[in-house]
Amino acid sequence: MLTKIIYKNFRSNLKNYILFFLSNIVASMELFVFRGLKEIVLQIVKDTETAFLFRIDFTMALGMISVITIMLMAYAMIYYLKSRIRDYGLFIMMGMHKRMVFSLMLIEYALGWVFSSILGLILGTGILYGIQFLLHKIAPLYFVRIVTANLNIYVYSIKFSIGIMIFTLFSVIVWIENHNLSSLIQAEEKIQKCPQKGYWTIAVIIGIILSVIAWFMFPSYEEVHYDAYFIWIIGGFLILTFGMGVLLEEIKKHEQFFYLKNVLQINQFSSKYQNNLMLVLMFFVIHFFALTYISTEISSLLPIEHYKAKNYPYAMLWMANTSEQKYIDSLADKTKITEIPMMRVTSVSGDQQIGISESYYNKLTGKTLHLKNKQIVVAMQDQNHPNRSVKDRTFHFNYRIMYTGRYSDDKSEELHSIVVKGKRNENSAQSKRHLYKIKKMYTENVIGQYTTNRWSESLIIFSDKYFEKEYKRIEQTKNEPSKLILIKFDQENKRNLWKEIRTYSTKHGTKIINDGNEQNIIYYTESFVKTQQTLLMFRLLSKVFILTALFLNSIFIMEIKVESEIPSYKKKQEFLRCMGMQKKERKALYLLEMQSVGMISLAADIFMSVIHFIACLLRMEKAGEVNKWNFTKYWLVACLGYIALELLVQRGFALYITRKIEGGLKDEEKCIRS
Repeated sequence: MLTKIIYKNFRSNLKNYILFFLSNIVASMELFVFRGLKEIVLQIVKDTETAFLFRIDFTMALGMISVITIMLMAYAMIYYLKSRIRDYGLFIMMGMHKRMVFSLMLIEYALGWVFSSILGLILGTGILYGIQFLLHKIAPLYFVRIVTANLNIYVYSIKFSIGIMIFTLFSVIVWIENHNLSSLIQAEEKIQKCPQKGYWTIAVIIGIILSVIAWFMFPSYEEVHYDAYFIWIIGGFLILTFGMGVLLEEIKKHEQFFYLKNVLQINQFSSKYQNNLMLVLMFFVIHFFALTYISTEISSLLPIEHYKAKNYPYAMLWMANTSEQKYIDSLADKTKITEIPMMRVTSVSGDQQIGISESYYNKLTGKTLHLKNKQIVVAMQDQNHPNRSVKDRTFHFNYRIMYTGRYSDDKSEELHSIVVKGKRNENSAQSKRHLYKIKKMYTENVIGQYTTNRWSESLIIFSDKYFEKEYKRIEQTKNEPSKLILIKFDQENKRNLWKEIRTYSTKHGTKIINDGNEQNIIYYTESFVKTQQTLLMFRLLSKVFILTALFLNSIFIMEIKVESEIPSYKKKQEFLRCMGMQKKERKALYLLEMQSVGMISLAADIFMSVIHFIACLLRMEKAGEVNKWNFTKYWLVACLGYIALELLVQRGFALYITRKIEGGLKDEEKCIRS
């Protein structure tokens, strides 16, 4: 008999279970797809600069999705178990032992979790292959093959999901143990907690302090600034959660001024806000990443024509060795070349730069720098933002500690040991060899930008005396580039000459020894520009893909929320109708209540996005790489587009549920009349 009751009860609650299963499927699928993208893209992309950028993109994306996934799975499980709490209480009343109830709960939930997780992984695998297929079509030169998802990706997704399941299930079991039968069976009534102003104000202050810390972490190109996003989330949520409670209490104190005139709306809003904090957090995280990181990244990539061949002063850049002088001389008869003594310079980050003397820099630009001893000038090559001062402390740190010569594991370890020892060791002989005094750091477009960032292929200008001393050693070292050849091709023979020089360089020129740690020694402008435009397009598509995933997450969570609340809205609607409230007033109240959770989060994130935008401008200005008008224009388009779509969807869901509720009422009235 008990078995039949349990079976019928399960069937009657099937709709609630479907919402839970769908949530778990989506969470497992997203976690698998983004983990897979991170690993697979990094396997395929071999260029170190591009791989680094993609690593950051997909690490951030995985972090976002992981946070959202944890909350989505936890919310789905809590909702599922809440819908079963009264049933479990009923089973206990009918004679079932608590241990048996817990076993039933575990089996029931575990089976649902297993099937939904398997389905999520299957769908995730299909989506991952589909994305790879699209990438191969868009950029076949870089995504030459479709990679099979390895076992680690599946194991990671399953472990993550199991951890959330066990933690949430254990929490609910503990909660049941601490409640009596009557509290389990009675209808759920949520009592609003009045804010304890002192404690809640302290929480708000902590949130403000965390937000300020994140602000100071952000305006720099140090890797630590990515951590600022997660600190901002914690700080912002503390301010939103406790600050809103304190604000509502303050509003209620001013009865004559505002509260009594809008008592019903304010109370409904307050109730909705306090009873849906987990949903508020989910929406807050989704909108935060969409309106901050993703929107600013999209804005920085637009327009796609960052790299234009016409903006490059030379058609080709080649770093040759002194032993290749004979071939270099033969090129002078075929095309126009500029030959400059140079040496590779490796900075503390492991990136390579181009070192030349002050006198040759003067021949290229006409600028006199008046350098002495170990003074240097760092001229970052940037075709879009030339003649801008670079003040970012991270770049100053990177270019202050260097060694002359191409990349070497031993020498790079030596630089890192200087960093570890800190300022107290700057007077040691080892530190003095590698520490330079930066006189100026700015952007320009003298030889052309053959990098996607500020970390490599910059011109390092040394004093003539210091350059001469170092150059003598470099010139005599085998496999060290010592000649910078700047070439301008005639339109007629440029392709033939490019192929000829590339073939010669491959067979007889300086070889890349540390593949993956060294920059190229030969660049063909036309090919480089086309490559970068393709990669920019892919990076833009990856950002749009992440933004779309965030938007779809918000829609899905909204759908779960409104579907789960339909029964309570029907009860409320019947009560309000009996109390004499007009249909128009009821509709306005429903719309306010249904949109309140999403609107609170969206409003908070709009404010946070403005703060983040200002921080981005400051960071990019310090790096000398921002066109304020373009960046602001594209950021506004991205943010306003996302906000408009979000508001449209929220309104659509609210109207749909309102019509469903009012439609149900009409059907009931017809039945009563008949």
